[in-house]
Amino acid sequence: QHAFEHHLLPVSADAANPSPPSFVVAGSCGRSGSVMSAAATLGLKMQVSPDTWKGASAHNMKLSQAIIARCDQGMRISRRTDPLPLLRDACIRESNDRIHAYVRATRAVVVQLRQKLVATNEEIKALTRGKEALERSLEHTRKDLALSRQSVELRGLRPSREKEPDAADLCLLEEQAHLLSSKRSLEVQLSKAQQQLQVLSLTRARLAAVLQERSRVTDLLCHSMSSTVAVSHFSSSSSQIFDRQRKVGFLPQSLVPGNERLQRSKSAQGSYGVQRSKSHSAPAPLHLSVIREETEGHRGSLGPKEFEEKQTYLDPYETFSPESRDSVQLASEAILKSQEIRRELRAAVDNKKLLQVSAHNTVNEGLTRKLAETITITQHLQVNAGQTSLAVHRARRCLETQEKGHGYLLGPESIANLTTRERLDRPLVKVYQRHPSTELPEAAHFAQASAAYTESLQATRKNVMLLRLAQKGLQADIRDKKTAAEVDSGIVRLRRQKASHRWVLDGQSSSVKRAVKLYSRRTSSAPAAPSANGAVSVRESIQKERWWKASNHSRSTD
Repeated sequence: QHAFEHHLLPVSADAANPSPPSFVVAGSCGRSGSVMSAAATLGLKMQVSPDTWKGASAHNMKLSQAIIARCDQGMRISRRTDPLPLLRDACIRESNDRIHAYVRATRAVVVQLRQKLVATNEEIKALTRGKEALERSLEHTRKDLALSRQSVELRGLRPSREKEPDAADLCLLEEQAHLLSSKRSLEVQLSKAQQQLQVLSLTRARLAAVLQERSRVTDLLCHSMSSTVAVSHFSSSSSQIFDRQRKVGFLPQSLVPGNERLQRSKSAQGSYGVQRSKSHSAPAPLHLSVIREETEGHRGSLGPKEFEEKQTYLDPYETFSPESRDSVQLASEAILKSQEIRRELRAAVDNKKLLQVSAHNTVNEGLTRKLAETITITQHLQVNAGQTSLAVHRARRCLETQEKGHGYLLGPESIANLTTRERLDRPLVKVYQRHPSTELPEAAHFAQASAAYTESLQATRKNVMLLRLAQKGLQADIRDKKTAAEVDSGIVRLRRQKASHRWVLDGQSSSVKRAVKLYSRRTSSAPAAPSANGAVSVRESIQKERWWKASNHSRSTD
């Protein structure tokens, strides 16, 4: 108490050095009368109380006055600086308003994230459809490539004389080269589409995680839109929400539709007159220590550090967090890249389809022309074979006539069948030859005629043999032409049948196997075409002809 009093009022010199009393009370005043008389005498002549006692009372009075002045000054200051009685309600209302504004701004961010999520999901669906179309096109390309290889394999079953490379073979080779190139390009596009689908899937998962994290504060607020609503339905209402939230100050400019590339404002006035920080786009922090009106006046009596320590922030975070911004930016970039890839896929599929149809039609046209040329040549060969057959018949009739004439010239084979008139030593000739120099040229003429007949018969037989060889060559050529025509027509029919790609790619089809077996049996059982060197005799030709007829008869019965 002495220290508190000393702190309030200084001690006076009189109180510090009390003067001794100016009177001395002698004795113990044993009698009351003498005491009363002494007191009266002292009251009239001198001060009775000591100075220390009086100084203590004066000190207490001064101390009381100083305390009263200090208290009045404190009350005057408190009337200016103390919070009002409605501070609790004002702070609660201000906090609630701030929470509502933050939640509404977060809801706008959630709407934007949901819109990006829906757009990403739709892009994944579109890219998946494009990938499926690309896979179908790639499957068709593989089927066309297998069909082209089957066509080349079937054309390899033609007879040896028909295996000379032609324009149809060149068309098939060019088709294979084109299909291989298309297959490689489509595989590259398919790989890009799969990688982009993985990127979109990761982006969608990140958006969903950010959306779930941002939606945690919107449980008590009505949701602005459902995730199943179309994006176009949100375009009109979202712009109003963005404008309203941007005016309040809770929404950054990068979220406003049409202003994605705008920079944030360097300085913006908060909801309660406090300057917003440059590093935060969230609302201005709420100060709970003082009211706005009294803050400026009281701030002068406090140091900067003390004033900063008295500030308490309710929301130091952004509604549009860096994670949200990064996820939206990555989703936008992924969507743009996916759209570009989809355009490339569509162009590749369309270009491949046009080129494939063109190559398929070109090969079919080449095979059809080859088939027409083969049929035309076959018809000419058949006409020539018919003429050769007629020539063979004529030559055989001539040969038979010559043989009969030669037989008539030679006469009967047995001497017993000779008549007297046919003998060279008949009686008339013997009588004539009795004179000298009467030789008859009959025998010489017979010999010359027989030699001429023999030479003519040999020439005719050789001609018949050559005609038969030519006829067999024509027949073999006709047979090879027909086989080649059947092969080409089967290839064209097979290609037209499988042009719709409605068949399973399981190696070699059953029809191709049957065709390979049939043509292999035909080519292995057919006799070789005889050479036209004239070394084969008629008997061998007849034997080969009989064997060929017998083999054809047995094959037809089979």
